[in-house]
Amino acid sequence: MTAVTEAPAWPARTGASRAAAPLSLLRLLRIELRRNSMPWLLPLIAVLFWFDSYRPSASVPPLYVLRTFWNLGQGHTIIDFGPFVAGVAAWMGSRDGRRRTADLVTGTAWPRWTAQLATWAATAIWAVGAYLVFVGVMFAVYATEHVQGQPPWWWVAVGAAAVAAFSAAGFAVGAYWPSRFAAPLAAFGGFLAMVMSSQTGFHDTSGWALILPTNSNGNLQPDSGMLYPYLPDLPIARVMLLAGLAIAFLGLTGLPRAAGGLRLRQIAAAVTVTGMAAAGTGIGLVTTARLSPHGIVIPALHDAASDRLSSYTPVCGQAAGRPVCVNPAYRSDLADVTTALAPLLAEVSGLPGAPVRAEQIPAVYDSADGQAGQAMTITGQPPVLGLPLGALGVRGAFGWTSAEVDGQLRLLAAHAFVGGGAGTGTLAQQAVEAALLEGAGVPFASQPSLRTTVGLPSWARPATGNTGGHRHGPPAAAGPVYAAARRLAALPAASRGAWLTTHLAALRAGQLTLAQLP
Repeated sequence: MTAVTEAPAWPARTGASRAAAPLSLLRLLRIELRRNSMPWLLPLIAVLFWFDSYRPSASVPPLYVLRTFWNLGQGHTIIDFGPFVAGVAAWMGSRDGRRRTADLVTGTAWPRWTAQLATWAATAIWAVGAYLVFVGVMFAVYATEHVQGQPPWWWVAVGAAAVAAFSAAGFAVGAYWPSRFAAPLAAFGGFLAMVMSSQTGFHDTSGWALILPTNSNGNLQPDSGMLYPYLPDLPIARVMLLAGLAIAFLGLTGLPRAAGGLRLRQIAAAVTVTGMAAAGTGIGLVTTARLSPHGIVIPALHDAASDRLSSYTPVCGQAAGRPVCVNPAYRSDLADVTTALAPLLAEVSGLPGAPVRAEQIPAVYDSADGQAGQAMTITGQPPVLGLPLGALGVRGAFGWTSAEVDGQLRLLAAHAFVGGGAGTGTLAQQAVEAALLEGAGVPFASQPSLRTTVGLPSWARPATGNTGGHRHGPPAAAGPVYAAARRLAALPAASRGAWLTTHLAALRAGQLTLAQLP
């Protein structure tokens, strides 16, 4: 009688079989791509993507940094894809267990983990590919609408990594719990993760929460992709986290004994640890992040070359006989800006320190005021008025009317002229500022409302000189500051100009009081 020995589960491969292995894997992947369930959900995701990611962005001015703040900066493209991808991946991961074919798969020439990875890869290819196609189509539509600036490609990479991570997480759920309930559970878990990430991201401006893919604080700065490049530091950290999570989840699917032999399970354990280490490193790096004028900086990932301002040839117009120059991306706003500034520049014409030209300067981000935390500046010799237009919501970026935009441009220019700086300024500076605005076409009666409702920086929002309470409607232009402003505005233009010429230096130095105003 001949003794029968136990055959190995995966027979040793000859040279020819090893050479044919890649082709065999490609055939397996091609089969999985054809029989995958992901394509059936893509029409539904496309509809959601159009309603949730594209349509809201179409209502803001044609600048990439504004168009993509909602869908990429706040992660709505990820929200549209993530839960569905996790659910489909769980459905595919649970397929063998659901159909009770796991034993048949285990007996094939390939280890079960390899076959599972092929199934996951097909799901991820469909999901990530669709994500890139949808975003590409959206950018193509933006191009037909003449959206200005550079697309935020790093944030597209973050979205692709997030979709891959959702597919890996959902697949692991399905592989460990092969039930028809695995898919809805994974989809609900993905939705819950996005909701919690969004809620945390709305109020956390530093620390580990910056790494959440839907955290919108400090993501896209006012002039990113136009006056300075998008900083890649935070996106790189997020890709590290998401890629690490994807690798760790895939490694987990190779840990059970049914996944393969001891050596293969050891490899799976190493893959899991590597993924967790990458995710942990990303979290650790983001805790060192700081907010720079142009975005989030992570010292270990930062390249000083990213801090260089972009070079461009400005486009210019005229306001009260003075050149006003802006970045070409703001060409369509140039006429509005010159129209808004002309009355104020004419009002201060001939006075000491009056700007001889106005130039756009890079806006910086303020964690307290966000994109509205900007002050205009007057610097240089001869004086030049600096316009941080990226923070001012020109052309109604935040739903403001043309009159409100004109008012805020004039207010900030007057504030710079009297030397108010980044604060509210002295009472005398506030009074002269109010008088200049009156002369530039912003009536006293509308100034308090302009300061409180348009969304100006916090230092400009209080009703200047308002001493009377207001329970209904906008505050009144009352109090000692407005009283002094009315006296100054009532002077003949020549007398007012002579007084300002004599006292502007002391006013800007903060040495005048309200009593010293004429």
